[in-house]
Amino acid sequence: MPQLISRAAALFALLVCLAAAAAAQTPPAADAAPAEAPNAAGDASGLDEVRSQLREQREQLEQLRAAVKEQARLIEQLRARLEEPARPGESAALAAVRDAAYAGGADGARQPAAQDKSLEERVAGAEAQAKKASEAVSKQLGSITFGGDIRLRYESFYGQTNALPSAENPGALGNPLSTRQRLRVRARFGARGKIGDHFEWGLRLATGSFADHVSTNQTLTDFFTRKNFALDLAYVTYKPAALPGFQIQAGKFETPWTRTEMTWDNDLNPEGVTESYARAFEKSLVRRVELVAWQSPFLERSSAFVLGADGRVDFEASGRAGRDLALYGAQARAELGLSENVTLRLSAADLYFSGTQFITPAQVFGANIQLPVTVTIPASGTTPARTVTAQVSVPRDLLVSGNANLGLSLASTNAVGRDGRLASGYNLVDLIGRLDLAHSERWPVTLLFNYVVNTQARDFTAPGAGGRDVFVRNDEGSGYWAEAQVGKTQRRGDLLFNYTFTRIEKDAVLAPFNGSDLGVFTDVRVHRLTASYAADSRVVLSLIGLFTQRPNGLGGVFGATPPGSLERTQTRLQFDTTFRF
Repeated sequence: MPQLISRAAALFALLVCLAAAAAAQTPPAADAAPAEAPNAAGDASGLDEVRSQLREQREQLEQLRAAVKEQARLIEQLRARLEEPARPGESAALAAVRDAAYAGGADGARQPAAQDKSLEERVAGAEAQAKKASEAVSKQLGSITFGGDIRLRYESFYGQTNALPSAENPGALGNPLSTRQRLRVRARFGARGKIGDHFEWGLRLATGSFADHVSTNQTLTDFFTRKNFALDLAYVTYKPAALPGFQIQAGKFETPWTRTEMTWDNDLNPEGVTESYARAFEKSLVRRVELVAWQSPFLERSSAFVLGADGRVDFEASGRAGRDLALYGAQARAELGLSENVTLRLSAADLYFSGTQFITPAQVFGANIQLPVTVTIPASGTTPARTVTAQVSVPRDLLVSGNANLGLSLASTNAVGRDGRLASGYNLVDLIGRLDLAHSERWPVTLLFNYVVNTQARDFTAPGAGGRDVFVRNDEGSGYWAEAQVGKTQRRGDLLFNYTFTRIEKDAVLAPFNGSDLGVFTDVRVHRLTASYAADSRVVLSLIGLFTQRPNGLGGVFGATPPGSLERTQTRLQFDTTFRF
């Protein structure tokens, strides 16, 4: 009985609670009638509604519990990945495959599947094979990087004249030439690499006419023929570990000394051997010091055998005919940090051209094809028969239309003596100072001045009227180059402006090794204006104007220019689009 009473009381309490809950869940209407005593049907409806709400709350709790559990599993996986060290030789791709190969269980543990292990093993095997192949190539060639550029150029010439007798005034010189328009392309592709810790190498191919050693431009002409693509660089560099900062380079290499185009063209790469030593200093006014030396043969000739008029060997003439030509030089340069944003670079070089006094400029410096010719001279009287071997020079320009009728000389603009050889020797003392101002990141400023003097400019004897010898005093042995530049072309949107003025006397430098774009190699005055825009970090658009004048007239410094001669400023415009890769 007590148990029955207890159960009845509990049941009554439960019904009271359910009724209260039902009343709380169902808001009364605004015009509801006074509450009546509940009946059996109302109690059953309220109980069903409470049960439905309890089920919904239980489902929401289960969803929240599942979300919390998933978050805990993800947090555990992230913590495990952070604490687990990377496996030796494992790439990012393999690490991603390894992480994806695990599936979280109910307790958040990382459980690899059998098929995932197989995928990981295959990826590891592929990486091992690639590593072996890379090591084999590295042992053969070392590390390799590739690069190059393509430059498209539109070029036009205005105001050109020749130095022939005038068609309108035979007593004067100079005839106007038609304007010239041409499209040109320059393409260069190269590779550089290292073998071990001590050796580096480089190889580059470039376009350009074989006859033009100071230009890698190729004119789009000659009825769509294929264009030349030849060896432009090929060198090996040795850097001994026992002597840091020292290196030896041999082959055909980029110009190792600091220079401007007043003395050396940008497209002209010397050949031979060069040595250099550099040392940097910290917390010092002098940041860097470098010494460079080079030995560059540029004309090797066969041994010569020349007979004199008496039938005997002319040893002096044989020596001249078989003399090799070479360039020897050395340079010292230093970099000074005047302040955080101001840098001064100074250089002093000596360039000695050996053997140039024994040659004629047409044979060596002209764009000629050398053809060997053997002539047999029959006996006459007391003179025995003789066989003479010589060379006949045929200008290459005669084989290509467009230049043969201009009356221009491409051989040399240096002074020539009565014997047809260069009047001077060439030992150039070249001094350069460059000041860099980096106060503005977008508009850095560069000021440069280059002075050169030829210490072997000599007086000479020239042919005069009536075949008489005329003594000529030669004081045309110096030149200078001044340049101001603002801006840069490193990032998209960058701008650069440059102005250059140069004045080169007749024997100041050896023609035509200096800048080919100047129009005339020596005895020249040139203004150059440049504006460049970086359309991209690797694409640069440039407009260049060169205005060339002959300061001593068409007759030159050692000749007279007749009154009424036609003297014009030659204007050369270049629009370049350069793509670097």
